Amino acid sequence: MNDLWKNIRGLAVISGAALLAACGGGGSSGGGSAASDLTLDNDNLAEQTVEVAPGSDVRGILGLQDDIGTGQALILEVMGSLEPQRTGSSDTISCEQGGTATVTDESAGDRIDEKWLLQNCAINTQVLGSVILSGDYRFVASFSGDQEADSALEGFEAYDIEGIQLSESEQINLRGRADFDYSRTGSSTSLIDTISVFEFKVGDLYVAITDAETRLEGNELTLDFTTKGTLIGSAIGGFIQLSTPQVVKIDSGEVCPASGILRIASIGVVEILFGTSTERDDDAVQIRVDGEVVDSTLDCGAIGFIPQV
Repeated sequence: MNDLWKNIRGLAVISGAALLAACGGGGSSGGGSAASDLTLDNDNLAEQTVEVAPGSDVRGILGLQDDIGTGQALILEVMGSLEPQRTGSSDTISCEQGGTATVTDESAGDRIDEKWLLQNCAINTQVLGSVILSGDYRFVASFSGDQEADSALEGFEAYDIEGIQLSESEQINLRGRADFDYSRTGSSTSLIDTISVFEFKVGDLYVAITDAETRLEGNELTLDFTTKGTLIGSAIGGFIQLSTPQVVKIDSGEVCPASGILRIASIGVVEILFGTSTERDDDAVQIRVDGEVVDSTLDCGAIGFIPQV
């Protein structure tokens, strides 16, 4: 059961973060808002739409979580460094370069409940170099069933952490909550991730996900991928909204999805069409902007999107 918990930890943000890095320049404040319990969006990016139009370079529009992945990788790396040093259910650990991390473990039976308090915890990381972090991290997971048969695992991880990236003297802020619900019945599996809000800020870099849900459902032969949510970021100067108006079907062993459509909306609409959902049989992927096909390719990896299953 511990191995399963370790594999699930972090999936809620990693899977849900298959949101986008958008194209185009800055936008206007019209066309809606993505604000949803954001506290780190000092430039009001959640109020700024992003223009997408024919002729834009949309090939990198599915940049797959570069900034979000850095935030999540930071948490996983820090917790991965501290976890092996625990000697009991509740313990205070000395961080490798100073400061402490205190864990309170209220786990019982088939339920994990870990609460971590970082206090000026200084650690050298691969993603941001040496950092000093303070704040709270909590991981909760409840398991039922049999790991070798039908089973279910649900829970959440939450964080509210601030600190300093020492090499650049940049302020770090990371906050949010991600819930996961995994189940297996016979040969069928389901993973549902929901993110109410996730914010990550390092200096002037800011990225957030709000009101997101990602589903992976299927069996050993094929998986159905659906997602919806909003991505906000300094890299795009505003926000974009993501949805799957047609389920993205992913066959086992195949690099590109067999069919499906991903939709990105802000000022204008971009659709990524896969496989049999394209308008020509010999294309693996087509990019359609406001109803007009502007690009196509035989390799879905060329646009930076291969669903992580």
